[in-house]
Amino acid sequence: MWLILQSDKGISSIRLAEMLGVSQPTAWRLDHAVWLMLADEHQFGGVVETDEFYIGGAPPQDRDSPKPGRGRKGQPRTTKRLALCVVECPHDMSPGAAAGSARARLIEDRSAQAIGGALAENLDLGSHLMSAEWGVFSSIGAILSWEWSM
Repeated sequence: MWLILQSDKGISSIRLAEMLGVSQPTAWRLDHAVWLMLADEHQFGGVVETDEFYIGGAPPQDRDSPKPGRGRKGQPRTTKRLALCVVECPHDMSPGAAAGSARARLIEDRSAQAIGGALAENLDLGSHLMSAEWGVFSSIGAILSWEWSM
């Protein structure tokens, strides 16, 4: 996705195929799928699953800065970024039916305010929110009139 979004005009499928090591038709299809996914702006409704996760790799190690980890006051436990994923469950669950849509967004922290703001942008009121057994999701569901289950 990073390769595709680095230019205002995108990237050619031939160049993308060379970089990814796939055929040109596969790269063309991948390019179009990413642009369609980015252009999709409707709010999710019905049954929606959500969860938070960490994304990113280790940055190049700087010899002058300490490693992140346990026991260092003021140092973060990880250098990865926190993200929230929202997946709309499809209405038709039969084999071969189209899958639901998905979105992911970086969030600042695991607070109810940060997660609630990200969910409010992506969900219709009255959606059925499914998530892990974590208290923030149940409190957000009660505040924003979403049904919540785990």
